[in-house]
Amino acid sequence: MPQSRNRHKHHHHVQVHHTPAKAKRSAALILAILAAILGLAVAFFTQGADLVWIIFGAASGAIIGYLVGHNMDKAIEKNN
Repeated sequence: MPQSRNRHKHHHHVQVHHTPAKAKRSAALILAILAAILGLAVAFFTQGADLVWIIFGAASGAIIGYLVGHNMDKAIEKNN
């Protein structure tokens, strides 16, 4: 069937679906949290319910976990 010259042509709109970039997961954060929980548990079971030791155990665990995770992140980036 002939197209009318006065009528606009239909344009098909193509929707482009952008998938969000995969969020970079940090091993440093995950290991810091896990090591803090482990340090808290170790301090609680070895020193009892003394708040100073529980805080010290959680903080030292978080620092050690962060450092180990940070080194893991560097090693992964180096390999990629």
